[in-house]
Amino acid sequence: MNKLKVVDLFAGVGGLSQGFISKGFEIEFAIEHNKQIAKSYQLNHPTTTVYDEDISVMDLKELKSIHSTIDVIIGGPLCQGFSQKGKRMSIDDDRNFLFKKFVETVEIFKPKYFVLENVPNILTTANGFFKDEIIKGFEELGYVVNAKTLNAADFGVPQNRKRAFL
Repeated sequence: MNKLKVVDLFAGVGGLSQGFISKGFEIEFAIEHNKQIAKSYQLNHPTTTVYDEDISVMDLKELKSIHSTIDVIIGGPLCQGFSQKGKRMSIDDDRNFLFKKFVETVEIFKPKYFVLENVPNILTTANGFFKDEIIKGFEELGYVVNAKTLNAADFGVPQNRKRAFL
């Protein structure tokens, strides 16, 4: 049976990718802007193509011509603006709008599924503005979206870590 092909956006060192790999998925490519972190991703996933570029300036249509069949898009756009730590500048923080690149990537690649994960505050910041905008963006593309905060400990991970999933 063919493995479902996955793209990991805002990939970090590849933890989310590793979870998908452990369930039989194949990571087609990953995008991680921070070059040192991208290098760590590549060491963790030597068979995956890693783009160490800023997704906000990448030509996603050109990527689609290289990687034509993608089944799932996963990733966690930057969370610093939503996190309980730090300044939390909300709608005045450009990083909080990187979800739009995630939506655009889904629009271009048209995967069967997507999983966007982030800190729980992404669902409540600015009175739910970002949650509503994210859901609206995906629903306009024809996707049905569920949004929920889950605790990793409830899924066998030995840590109490809550994350929002859409």
